[in-house]
Amino acid sequence: MAQSPTVRRLQLGRELRRLREQAGVSRDDAAAELECGVSKISKIEGGKMTIALAEVKALLALYGVDADESEQILGVAREARKRVTHRVPEWVRAYVGLEAEAAEIKAFQIDLVPGLLQTEAYTRAITKAADPTRDPAEVERLVAIRRERQARLQSDSPPQLWVVLDEAAIRRVVGGPAVMREQLERLLEVARLPTVSLQLMPFAAGSHAAMGTAFTVFRLPDPPGGAVVVLEGLWSAEYVDRSQQVGAYSVVFDRLCASALDEQGSARAIEKAIGELR
Repeated sequence: MAQSPTVRRLQLGRELRRLREQAGVSRDDAAAELECGVSKISKIEGGKMTIALAEVKALLALYGVDADESEQILGVAREARKRVTHRVPEWVRAYVGLEAEAAEIKAFQIDLVPGLLQTEAYTRAITKAADPTRDPAEVERLVAIRRERQARLQSDSPPQLWVVLDEAAIRRVVGGPAVMREQLERLLEVARLPTVSLQLMPFAAGSHAAMGTAFTVFRLPDPPGGAVVVLEGLWSAEYVDRSQQVGAYSVVFDRLCASALDEQGSARAIEKAIGELR
């Protein structure tokens, strides 16, 4: 499966930053090589803008990269420059691209069921709540896109998915009792997949390592060991990919798993919530 241009641009930025730091070249020197401002180098390395192939070649020469590695990087740069036609914000394309490519996904959510686990009715309800004026046809398009994304969980190459849900996510009645009951039943169904682990953080656990902060860690197969943490907002998202920061979020996720109910206890808690909706 070909990677999306957005994911390739994020990958290219990480590789160019790694090579620059490995060569001991400052951002000022890289900017001087391209005759641009330092802010452009920062945006390139953050995967926030495309870069001409000639500029990539100039940076690779400055960093002393050999011919074989240079050709690999240029291949990534060519993919990153492909045009996309999706009518969704850039940050959403980046998120969906990472989700489609990740070998491993770890997600913590506070009061929302993650998109990969949502039923169509639940997706419709939260979409309409976010924008009651949204065209119904657009709502259905978004529902269809989410359904396509979910298909990967039962594909030939599914990601390893770990989800920790705050109890608020199963207690908030989205779309009415019938919609929420169906959603909770879906959680139990998906949790039975061998590649999915679902844990519930009960209210009784009290404070925990990620109070007020939902996040997702995507671990990518290419480059090996590459990972990105995504912090979502209403109209944008922050992408964190420095190894020290990614490592910190991974440690927090492990602590959340340790504080949450185990998978069997989580299933029982969800079953109890379903019973209370009847």
